Amino acid sequence: MMQKGWRWLIGGLLLSCLCWTPLATQDKNLTRLTEHPAPDYEPSFRPDGRAIVFVSEREGGRQIWQTDLSGKRTQRLTKQGNNWKPSFSPDGRYLVYLSDRAGAPHIWMMEVATGREMRLTTYNEDWPAWSPDGSQIAFVSRRTGEPCLWLIDRDGGRATLVLRLPGREIRKPVWTPDGKGLVFWSNLAGEPSLWLFRLGSRELVHLAEASGPIENPAVSATGWVAFQAAWTGQWEIWALPLADGAGRVQVTELRRNVRDPAWSPDGNTIAFASDLSGNWDVWLMSFPTDGKGVRTKRRL
Repeated sequence: MMQKGWRWLIGGLLLSCLCWTPLATQDKNLTRLTEHPAPDYEPSFRPDGRAIVFVSEREGGRQIWQTDLSGKRTQRLTKQGNNWKPSFSPDGRYLVYLSDRAGAPHIWMMEVATGREMRLTTYNEDWPAWSPDGSQIAFVSRRTGEPCLWLIDRDGGRATLVLRLPGREIRKPVWTPDGKGLVFWSNLAGEPSLWLFRLGSRELVHLAEASGPIENPAVSATGWVAFQAAWTGQWEIWALPLADGAGRVQVTELRRNVRDPAWSPDGNTIAFASDLSGNWDVWLMSFPTDGKGVRTKRRL
């Protein structure tokens, strides 16, 4: 009986270990990029696709780090205050992000090669995002008393108010690939959903298939909108074709929380943060351009 009991115990321990094996060894579609006890999140690809910046709390506070796609060459980029929500310029020379080093969340810009930093705004701002041509930065600001969508020149010149939705929230603007529109989160229709704002015509298009418990849209160069949704009871990544706003697909089925999707420049890879390993790490997964067969499952 004792030997049989030990066999059951050892078998159970082996099964437990298999359940928590990093998915990079179980699913070829999924790779763990960072591995640290402190949280890593908010990934963003460098425009050449060879590196990713992300936010980490591994040295106290929130700082922006950069790593290559092997996860082996990692360096800290920001030093002062808390810094988060990084976004690369299309040429890869500059990084914009939020920093509270001056007391409130302002937009700052860094020249990556030199580390030289410049503050672009002096109000309480959020969600900076570079335009595809690199000339402007979209962001959300409460400088009028409510969250509105603004644009500012890359040199920190005059800011322009482009969209106000009285009594409603605006979050996480991201540019369309042609630079003629912005996708953003809003409760304009009552429940949270994604909207497309066409800058030229000022038309608002409701992406109704992305409604409910959703957050953090990201638009690929190939015309897909990725976002996190809790329709299944936990945050997972979903995607929707931007062209017609129909035919959403579930990208992950990991049964753990997944957040902060970010596209590679070619639209073939999604980076995201997940607590799949027990800690919040940055992961990578491939994405076919037609969106078929993309669901990545956690294998136990």
